[in-house]
Amino acid sequence: MKRKAILIESSNVNGLDDLPGARVDIENWKSFLKSDLGGAWEDSEIVALHKPVSQNVSDHLKVDSDSYCFVAFSGHGSDGSVALNDHWVNDGYPIESLKPKSNKGTVIIDSCRGVAGIMNFSFTKAAFANEIGHAVALNAQRGRDVVFATSNELSERRILIRSGSVIKPREKWEESVKASSTGIVQMLACAKGQGAEDDPDAGGYYTSLLLQSADLWKTSGTSASIHTTKDAHDYAASKLPAQQQSPEYTPTWLTFPFAVKT
Repeated sequence: MKRKAILIESSNVNGLDDLPGARVDIENWKSFLKSDLGGAWEDSEIVALHKPVSQNVSDHLKVDSDSYCFVAFSGHGSDGSVALNDHWVNDGYPIESLKPKSNKGTVIIDSCRGVAGIMNFSFTKAAFANEIGHAVALNAQRGRDVVFATSNELSERRILIRSGSVIKPREKWEESVKASSTGIVQMLACAKGQGAEDDPDAGGYYTSLLLQSADLWKTSGTSASIHTTKDAHDYAASKLPAQQQSPEYTPTWLTFPFAVKT
């Protein structure tokens, strides 16, 4: 099947603060998507847009209707829009316009929908375990730190294909997409009026937690072969203080594969 990933970062828009974490997010997404865990995407299927103008984004969103399109945005935003290189937050590019022209797809927006503030929650950065099969170094219990990996640490991870597997991860991912209902999933890092926080070295909290959910699922011993977009979202939402950052997922009944294993 045809698939396309459009990774957008608007980390340095004129007149707005620089967001180095947004640049990290894009590198983390690329590494994840290309891994077996993320569906074994090919380089030719991934487009990374750095501080693009709106026309460039719109052009890439014109995909075939029968394809699956994954869109991830990290950068500045406000309720209902994001800031591209030719748009300020108050006159931004509508989030609704970031939905691809395909029958199936996922849109993940890691940006503020209000005034960003300092989150009263402790996030620290640490390396992922080096050996495959080890869980990410995550202390998820209440009152303990959440740890992130840098883009370089994340890119060093490799997921091994089990010897003798009949169905490869890429095939498993595509089978799941084909079995899913038609529609576009929208995942927002926070609720209206809230800010979406990030770590300059590790990326956005929401994006990082989505990726961590896949790593923890992989090593959890579950017999499930699909970790859905809703599974990933629910994990991330459960780790963020709701009064400060409450991620939203719509429509709740629609899911696509986020991570796979064979």
